Amino acid sequence: MTQTIRSLYVLCNSVVKRGIAQLSLRPGSLLICVFLILGLAATLTAQTRETLQFVGSSRLDSIPATGIPSDDLRVSPHPDADADLAGVSKGPGSASVPMIAVPQSVSQTQANFSLAFNGLTHRDQRFAGTGAYANSQFSTEPPDPGLAVGNGFALESVNAALAIYDAHTGALRQGPTALNQFFHLKPEIARSSETYGDFTSDPRVYYDAQLQRWFVSVVAIATNPQTGDFTAPTRLLIAVSETNDPTQPWRIYSLDTTTHGAEGCPCFGDQPLIGADAHGLFISTNAFSLHEGFAGVQLYALSKQLLAGGAMPAVVHWNDPKLAGGFAFSLQPSMHSSFTPDDSANRVEYFTSVADIRNMLDRRIAVWAISNTASLANEVPALKLKSAIVGTQPFGVPPDAPQKAGETRLGSLLSEKTEYIATNDQRMQQAVFADGKLWSALTTMVAIGDDPSPHAGIAYFVLRPSVSAGGTIRVDIVKQGYVAIANADLFYPAIAVRPNGEGAIAFTLSGTEYYPSTAFAALTQNGVGNIQIVAAGAAPNDGFSGYKYFGGGGSGRTGDYSAATVDERGSIWVASEYIPSGPRTLLANWGTFIAQITPGR
Repeated sequence: MTQTIRSLYVLCNSVVKRGIAQLSLRPGSLLICVFLILGLAATLTAQTRETLQFVGSSRLDSIPATGIPSDDLRVSPHPDADADLAGVSKGPGSASVPMIAVPQSVSQTQANFSLAFNGLTHRDQRFAGTGAYANSQFSTEPPDPGLAVGNGFALESVNAALAIYDAHTGALRQGPTALNQFFHLKPEIARSSETYGDFTSDPRVYYDAQLQRWFVSVVAIATNPQTGDFTAPTRLLIAVSETNDPTQPWRIYSLDTTTHGAEGCPCFGDQPLIGADAHGLFISTNAFSLHEGFAGVQLYALSKQLLAGGAMPAVVHWNDPKLAGGFAFSLQPSMHSSFTPDDSANRVEYFTSVADIRNMLDRRIAVWAISNTASLANEVPALKLKSAIVGTQPFGVPPDAPQKAGETRLGSLLSEKTEYIATNDQRMQQAVFADGKLWSALTTMVAIGDDPSPHAGIAYFVLRPSVSAGGTIRVDIVKQGYVAIANADLFYPAIAVRPNGEGAIAFTLSGTEYYPSTAFAALTQNGVGNIQIVAAGAAPNDGFSGYKYFGGGGSGRTGDYSAATVDERGSIWVASEYIPSGPRTLLANWGTFIAQITPGR
């Protein structure tokens, strides 16, 4: 029962009791109150309270995986298809293709890297797991890195594995650990008995410098043990470290999401996106039916202080919130680069999304606000969700990216051509609230100069949002622009911004002259600098997902997003996909690269 309905119930109950006692209230008045409560409840059903379940304690495996004697051709039976709106029709939209007259160039000046090292690779993820989890991982694509840095540690998540590195040296401290092992789930597959276990996907990691605690979120779906088909129940899993040291124990919590969808449930929450302000932890998912397609956005808000302290906070849930004049999809909650006293907006967490993912081209984005987040510490939080559409520069669905020709071990074995790289769609990527502004970016189609071929580039937005006392959102555009270069494609941007407004956009770069590489561009509210390659790719992407033999269509999946963050000392860290040299598996050769950078050079 929401606070408003509870208050109305108390009022009606009091009135009815007084009326009965005084024999002055007609019996119909009680029915009027009941209908009033039910009518109000109908208008507020999008917001409910859910209950977390404590699963137990865990920690990353400190024992290195022993490896396996040989690999096989078994890939995950659940191809990652979250870029597909599952039957939702698309239209051309009402914007033109962005024209880039003066693109950026690749800087020849070496960036100032305080630290740079290889992160998790496909081989690491495939071989992760010890004991009952040894040789239990599928080969999976695309690689989706998450990155959190603080207290001298760097925590990376990619697909179905976690690892902790020393943030001073880059040395591996713990892991790689299989996600199912960390969350006490059944192994993905027991190869000896051909038995399928739980499916996990899209881990996100976050270090909260205010609380000095680490957070991990992931979607988990039960499967039929004989066929591997998805089945109920589905869950959102949240892990919280017990101390500021991620190598020590964590608490694991579970939220049942089986019925969280507008229609067609049982449902699951795809791509959990995580954010936080001074009071709350916020998670957004795209709900999909296990049978019938997209089932609406789901939002969750809970007190991060209570969660970090080992208490069981209330979870406020919005099922399928609507966007007037648009279509809600992939709402990105913002990370705060610092925690300052509450402003006049009265404790607000901002989200951003595109206005309508169904449009091939658009010139509008949406800003969402959850206000009164300090009430999350109360037994009955009193939150309000508002949204507004903002006119912006044009953007649209990006084309797949070519890559430099080279040796492809798997492609040659299958007698198939070098893959393109899928850049997916124009959904909003990672968002940050810093220096009083909301910063975000997305992958877009761009036309560069006289080049007749479209390219993938990046559109970024710097906004100044506010919420009035009456709940109205106002959004001013401080800066917007594009990041693009001739003869290459940029995709999967992730923004990190210091409290003073200095930041960077991390992304993957690929082109006919470039193997897939980790890159970034410095960012301020005045614009972006030239592109700097952090780690140059050593070969073409040669993963199974793009090859016809495995059901692909010629474009390999190299990611859905990159990662970037600011540590408690103000240093910027980035992680994105690239193709490293060194050992690989037969089915994929992707890797990730992590770097601590100083923007502005």
